[in-house]
Amino acid sequence: MGPPYAKDCIMDHEQRMAAATKVDSERAAKIVRNIEQIGEDGTLAIDVLSERMMKSAVEAISKVAVAPWQVIEVEWAARIVCPEWKMARGVGTGDAWLELTEIGPEDEEGFSWVSVAVGVGPTRLGLELVFRRGLQEYAESAIFDDKLVATLLKLGMMRDDTSSRLFFPIDIQAELLAQGFATNDLGKALLPAGKATEQAITAKAELDRLIGHVRSLATGK
Repeated sequence: MGPPYAKDCIMDHEQRMAAATKVDSERAAKIVRNIEQIGEDGTLAIDVLSERMMKSAVEAISKVAVAPWQVIEVEWAARIVCPEWKMARGVGTGDAWLELTEIGPEDEEGFSWVSVAVGVGPTRLGLELVFRRGLQEYAESAIFDDKLVATLLKLGMMRDDTSSRLFFPIDIQAELLAQGFATNDLGKALLPAGKATEQAITAKAELDRLIGHVRSLATGK
């Protein structure tokens, strides 16, 4: 008997080969002729452009999430922390927080943060309600409680049923982002990040209720 995923690997290879044969011949030739430029542009999109865009997104969030809210930068992203969501004991970000992150199917990643932000791949950008380890399993059942999250969904949150994630969507317009890079000002393009933060702050009472419910499930009270 071969490796447990050997069949799946063969299927993946066959699927990739089938897809390769369907590529338009003229498009394939164009790609090959421009492969150096494509590689350079891809590297820029993954590194410099993505880093700059995410930094601007964090700046947009920080303008809205002022005291008592706290914005903590995490690599290229950020977490929004609320004092009431801190852990009763111990250290760390808290029992829950809002995180600027990539939303999508498990094991799927966007080509770059830019592609994630403009939604051209399998994932999208969002401000997700995240629970600490130890509360996550209780949070999952709560997130699927339609009555419990109904108001949050009305207030702008979305639920990814495939991965049990609850988030405020951040939809960046590709053309506005392109214009922002052209004019060296990403402020207008990243306004949706600030809007998502405003939605989260407006929904605080409902977020408090959900977090409180998850805490109660975890303690059995």
